[in-house]
Amino acid sequence: MNLTTDKANEDRERELLAYLRGEMTEEEAASFRARIAADELYAERLEKLLLGSGGEEERETDVLSEETQRAILRRSKWRHRLGNAAYTVAISLLVGAVLMFTNGWIGWYLYEDAYRVARDMVHFTQPGLTVGSSGSQIGFLYGEITMVLREQVGRDDQNAGTFSISNVFSIISAKPAWTDGLRKERLFFLFPLSAADREESAFRRNPAWNTLEKLPEGTVAQLAVSFDRLLTHDEYYALFSGYDLDTTWFAVDTGQERNHPDAAEGSLLLSAGDVWGYAERELDYGEAPIQAHGEGERRARAYLAEMEYLAGQERLTNAIGERLVTARNRLRIEERCRYLQQNGVRLYGAVVTGPVKELLKLRQEPSITAAFVGRIDWWNWDRPSASGQRTSP
Repeated sequence: MNLTTDKANEDRERELLAYLRGEMTEEEAASFRARIAADELYAERLEKLLLGSGGEEERETDVLSEETQRAILRRSKWRHRLGNAAYTVAISLLVGAVLMFTNGWIGWYLYEDAYRVARDMVHFTQPGLTVGSSGSQIGFLYGEITMVLREQVGRDDQNAGTFSISNVFSIISAKPAWTDGLRKERLFFLFPLSAADREESAFRRNPAWNTLEKLPEGTVAQLAVSFDRLLTHDEYYALFSGYDLDTTWFAVDTGQERNHPDAAEGSLLLSAGDVWGYAERELDYGEAPIQAHGEGERRARAYLAEMEYLAGQERLTNAIGERLVTARNRLRIEERCRYLQQNGVRLYGAVVTGPVKELLKLRQEPSITAAFVGRIDWWNWDRPSASGQRTSP
């Protein structure tokens, strides 16, 4: 029994001396320190060796001065600290790389659908607006798509702001940023709830005609017009075929308009955020070009197909669309789709643009119940033989 104890003490002494001399590997030193913390005898013996007390034990450690012993301990502690720091940094870099890769993969996976949904929501809920150029970027924990917003006035497109969609993993948010920080609502539509008396509704049209009359001949403008009944595409183009105007947006009856809180008052005036429709030239009509005036069924099918796509992207549509529609006007995409499938695509208003004198000719149309002037610009109706632009360096 004594021999076993002596042997254990000798092994302990050798370990203590090896630790003090720095002869242990980092793993052995870490294991040794853990045993010291749990064994009072080890701790006391190490303290005696470091302080130079203990008679015979002191002579055994004469080979190392107190200064050297302390230096060994300091070096051992710093090795341990640096090892832990390196381990922490490595883990942090690895976690960061994994998070960035994961978010990038999710951003790439969502990009096509997020971009398409965002374009549709702009084109379907913002009269006169279209999406221009776009850019995207992926950061450490986020991805972002930014789209330039345009609106046609005459034959030129003017900047209206930007619309950004960002994601942190699969959490989507969207935000419009209007030019000069403000979006002026000028384009309104009167929904045909009942037969309108032309004399009583004159106040919805006359201010627009008066404004257009005061504008010089060398100007162009936007005009939002509403009709006394629901029209098919073919009926609309038959009505407007004799005018030198461009149609940029249609207001569509989606079945939810009659449920609007203001409908109970008997007169329903809608603008961006409440009205639904589509940008006439922004739908995917397939490879074959579409006639400038006509092919109503083909237009209706393309619009309905895109509404069905939005219904299938409910989470994305709600996340992106909530920043473009008013709080009281919930999206209800599926309900709108069912209504369009059952009743067809019918129009009750449109945004047209062209020379002000040509717009004034619409005053003679008895089916127009309301008219609102949008943006106005100098004459740009004739296409120049050459044009371009240059950005700042």
